[in-house]
Amino acid sequence: MANKKSVRILITGAHGFIGQSMYKFLSQKSEFKITNTNRSQDLRDFEICLKLTKNQDHIYHFAASMGGIGFFSQQHYYPALDNFTIDINLLRAAEANGVKRIFYPSSACAYPVYRMNEGALLSEKMLSEPADPDQMYGWQKLTMLKLLEYSPLDCRVGLLHTIYGPGQSYKGIKAKFPPQIAYKAIVAQKSHEISVWGNGKQTRTFLYINDAVRKIYEVMNKKKYFGPVNIGSSKEVTVNEVVEICCQILNIKPKIIHDLDKPVGPLRRRCSNRKFNQHYKTGEETSLKEGFRRIINHILNTET
Repeated sequence: MANKKSVRILITGAHGFIGQSMYKFLSQKSEFKITNTNRSQDLRDFEICLKLTKNQDHIYHFAASMGGIGFFSQQHYYPALDNFTIDINLLRAAEANGVKRIFYPSSACAYPVYRMNEGALLSEKMLSEPADPDQMYGWQKLTMLKLLEYSPLDCRVGLLHTIYGPGQSYKGIKAKFPPQIAYKAIVAQKSHEISVWGNGKQTRTFLYINDAVRKIYEVMNKKKYFGPVNIGSSKEVTVNEVVEICCQILNIKPKIIHDLDKPVGPLRRRCSNRKFNQHYKTGEETSLKEGFRRIINHILNTET
């Protein structure tokens, strides 16, 4: 393994939400030499992957076709095709160039939906149960997770559970729930109403981006790898509770309209941190209210 003072790191998807944050975190550490991909480098091209992975020790792989439930409930084939192509190209190139370690971000969507809907704490052991992932996106993430179990490379998998924070898209089909609902609350200062998908009783956990990258870093740099592990928060909240938090931050009391025709995904999604806490030390530092306060402030600064 390369001397720690000269570990060469490639971050794919470095222009994206998690990739940017990972770069900011790693760039504060003097022992790393970091290379980032940019939007002009299409990782669906194997030759580009081969060039980028040359002379690299570690890879944090965040390049992907991404979006929220509104996107993945409509787009099944092409995003999965793109993501499979990117992942396989990168793995082949990394092996050819002797890369020593890769972090691969899987997703909570890889877990069985029937487990989510029954309200079970999603633990890594459930990945061996009969498969029933959430959307085609979940199937792609589960397939790669299983494939990486046989990789000759040191591939470390984290199952990400709704990572959120400033800098995510809050408009359009690819917007994810946290920034989108924060933006809706901002708009409600004038419109006095917020449209919520579903009845608002569906639950999720939310892990702030700064806490997420610290957890990812620890998984990647621990001497021993313990297998796929959840990267998420233990605090389960309803969509309605998140809406209320945003309204409290802005000191508004808008009318809440529940659109029952919109897709909502699994009724519940809970994250078990038992395995993570057993093997790692990084905890959560950012409360849900503080995290959404930062998102709202970021959007307000962006819109003005």
